[in-house]
Amino acid sequence: MSEEEKQEKQEEAPAAHDDSTSERASKLMGGMMKGLRDFGTVAMEKAEAYGKIATEKAEELTKMGKIKLDIHQLKRSRAKELSELGELVFNLGAEDKLAELAAHENYTVLMKSITDLDIEIKNKEDLAIHVERIEKADEATD
Repeated sequence: MSEEEKQEKQEEAPAAHDDSTSERASKLMGGMMKGLRDFGTVAMEKAEAYGKIATEKAEELTKMGKIKLDIHQLKRSRAKELSELGELVFNLGAEDKLAELAAHENYTVLMKSITDLDIEIKNKEDLAIHVERIEKADEATD
């Protein structure tokens, strides 16, 4: 084998080595890219699931908050009606006309309004209890 042949053989060997190294690097890079894509897909699925859970929880809290606000407003209205009734009774008592209370127009209107508000408050409180039970049952199944 001449010197030229030896030199050509030596030049071919590193080229073959470079090709196999390049091929391994390419496979490694491809594997890494696939792994990153898979990770990204799983991360997206998890983010969507957590987003859905957060949305559902926010809706539950909003619903419960609205019910509690309604109860608060109804109780304020009831307190106002009771105050008006108390003022009516006081004024009639000051005028020695308490015997006429049951026949007084404002008395019957206020009594009916207060009774209706009591019913609405009770219904809303029952609804709040029902919603809380549903939420606890949902949390227990999760």
